[in-house]
Formats: sequence, C-alpha cells, structure tokens
Amino acid sequence: MARNTTLVLAFLVLVLVMPQMVASKFPRIAVKKSIPKKVIEILKEISHEHDLPDLIIKFLNVSDKRQPPPRNGGGVRSQLAGITDVGSYQLSIGVGTPSQIVSGVLLDINNELVWTQCGCPLCKSTTSGGGTLFYPNKSSTVELESCKSSACQSFSPQTCSSSAPQCFFRDTYISNTPGALVTDKFWFGGGDSVNVTLGCVLLVTAELGRGPFSLVSQLGNGRFSYYFAPNNDDGEESFVYFADDAKPNKSSRAMSTPLLESNANPSSYYVGLTGIQVDGKDLPIPSGTFDLNQTDGSGGVILSITVPLTFLPERAYKLLEEELKSKIGLPTANGSALGFDLCYTNKSLATVEIPAMALVFDGNNAVMKLDKSNYFYMMDVDTGLECLTILQWPYKASLLGGLIQEGTHMIYDVRGNKLQFESFQQQASPTRSDSSNNKGLLPEIFVSLLVANFLWVVLLYDVLY
Repeated sequence: MARNTTLVLAFLVLVLVMPQMVASKFPRIAVKKSIPKKVIEILKEISHEHDLPDLIIKFLNVSDKRQPPPRNGGGVRSQLAGITDVGSYQLSIGVGTPSQIVSGVLLDINNELVWTQCGCPLCKSTTSGGGTLFYPNKSSTVELESCKSSACQSFSPQTCSSSAPQCFFRDTYISNTPGALVTDKFWFGGGDSVNVTLGCVLLVTAELGRGPFSLVSQLGNGRFSYYFAPNNDDGEESFVYFADDAKPNKSSRAMSTPLLESNANPSSYYVGLTGIQVDGKDLPIPSGTFDLNQTDGSGGVILSITVPLTFLPERAYKLLEEELKSKIGLPTANGSALGFDLCYTNKSLATVEIPAMALVFDGNNAVMKLDKSNYFYMMDVDTGLECLTILQWPYKASLLGGLIQEGTHMIYDVRGNKLQFESFQQQASPTRSDSSNNKGLLPEIFVSLLVANFLWVVLLYDVLY
C-alpha cells in the first residue's frame, strides 16, 4: 500500500437504526468451523521476537499502572501485522446500493467501533484477511459525513472549516492511516435496510463493546449472545444472537453475574471473579486479587473472544499451577519455546484423570464448570505437546479468553449490566419462536460466520512504539 500518497478508505459501522426496524428482524447467525493453522506455527512466529502479554494488554487497551495506554489503543493495531487465519469469528454483511457483500468481518467484544473492510482504487493492495471489500464509488447511496455532525465530532473531535466540510480523520487504532466517515445502507435482508455511518481502514471488525458506537449499542436493544462449540465437537452448532433472541434456553438453568464497568477501559466487559476451583476445592487465592480498581483502572477480569488464551496475575496462576501439578502427578514436558509454563505429552495425560476446574463469579451459585478442552489444548499433533492454556502475566488484570468460553452460551444484557451463562454441551441450540421468519432474511444479509480456534495478532514493526 502506498502509505504516503494514497487515502485508504475502510468503513466504521455506526448503525443508526430506523424506527421501522424491530428486534425480531435480526436473524440468527450460524457459525461454521474453519480449519485452523497449527497453533505451534503461530506461536513460533511471535514468541521469540515479542512479549506476548505486553502485546495483548496493549491490543485490548487495558490500563496498567506501569504503562497506561493511550485512548483507543494508541495505534496498537497499526503496529500489528493483521489477523491471521488461525481462528476468528467472522460474518458477512451487505453495504451500499446495490448491496455489496463484505466478508471477513471479525467479531470483537473489547472495543466500541465497528469496522467494515473497503477498497481503495489508488492503493497497490486492498486485501486484508482474505475478505471481500466495499467500494464506495460503486454505491449510489453513499454520502460523506459532515464535519459538524454529532457522529463525526463524537468519533474524532475536530475544527471544521468551509475548505474542509467533510469528516476526515487519522485513525490511530486500526491502521494509523487517514480516513473519512460516510453514510450508506446496511442491509439486514428481506429488503430491509438501515442507514449507517462508516469509516475506512483495511482491517475489519464487528465491535460488540460497551461504547455508544458499537454494533450492539446502535441496534438499540443492548442484548447479544454467542456460543462457540468446543473444538473437539464437530456435530454441535455455533451461533450468535442479537436483541430479544439473546436469552437462555428454557430447558437450562442459567447462572447470572453482574457486568462491571471500568472508568479507564469503558468499552470492555468486566466480571467479578471471586475464585477458582480445582476438583471442587477453592484455591487459596488472596481476597481482592481479581478486584477492579476504579481509581487507576488496574485489575479486574476482562472477557475477550479475540484472544484465545486466559491470563491471570502471577500469584493466582502459581496457586493454580501448583494444584494441577499435584493432582496430575506426572513429569512435565518443556513448552517454554512457545511460552507455556505447564505442558505434558498427550500420551502421559491419557493415563490420568485431568482435574476438573470451575470459575466462581459474583452472584448466587454463579459457578462456570469447565471441560478439559477449555484449559488444556493439543498444541501440535506431531510432538504430542498438550499445554495449559491459562498463563501468567505481570499485570493486576485478568483476561478470560475465547477457549475458556467454548461450550458455554454467553448472554449479555448490557443495559441491565448482567451476564448470564449456561452450558450448551450435549444440548440443542435454543428454539426461537420466530426462527421460520428469520430464514427469509438470510439470502439478503448473507450472514455466514466462519469460526476457528484462535485469533492471533503479529507485529508489523519490530518495536511497539
């Protein structure tokens, strides 16, 4: 891409819902599994050159007393080489008139802006992540957003002038390139569309965070849910729901815990983790280890689906590692080349019973029971290396990644500040009364999510700053 001479356009989706659009018109989104790249190959790409915990903490815009990150990540994504096909949760949307199908939209719950991939006719390269692009010059309904509009000033406060009446900006979060906000049609299917405000970079994400510009906020209902089937279950369906369809299965007993907000990181979802159990026994983790400090923004427990691994503060991790080692009672294998602390050969693990784990949250008996696949993963079939996918890092915050959420239906009530969760393993996906009506919407919206096991980010430059 000609960085100094071309304007890269890609589109930030700020959905402005029309009055005629109702919650029942949002279709059920099914998820497919794609074939993941070997985890060991990805880890080798980054483990020798970069500090993975530092990279992730900046990627998520998490505050830390040692190095508070700038607003919107301070261009961290611009210093990442992009997202590999190791594993992402992706969807396709229709944008413009006539509708252009834009694929490769990545789901993310840790930021507030929704970016849709678009093309730049002047750029040498306009592809990213294998998705298709949106070309604004081919749409008859596209309009440049005014510099004085509330959307422009909220996203990128700037001084307007008669010589520059449109909303241009330099994105510091996605790609550190110039861009522009425009308004165009966003197609939900069946002939229904809404006006959306879009902004431009090559990386595309569907942000479901807390911010006012996230997709879930702009859809108006403040509810969404997702379920990602375990990697070892090829017969189970994965899905995403929005609005009123994001609710527990009637036949299950859903647990509930408050969703917390961070003053320093307002776009992310935090939960109150009170403890970790191994074989039903509470680990002696000191009180306050997982607390969120609203004064400096440190600590707390963040939910993420873009980062597969789970990270704990050092003292909590050490207690967990020691208990697992004691229960398993086998010689460990060396996983240091990949950055893992606790590994075994799969042959040795097959001879013992892996200790059961559970996460204990604030709330009445809010215990999330985990399957072995949530915290032990086969890193490489050839070597038989199987490692604990919960790691330690030097931060006060904790991160519950995508792997530990597999097999659990995660239901977000953003307005009510509540997270519900229920196990879907060996259960059918929820039955919805309007499922037959949704079928007619799918051809127009072309909703198809591709799921794999991991989403990794690799640095584009040799240094972070």
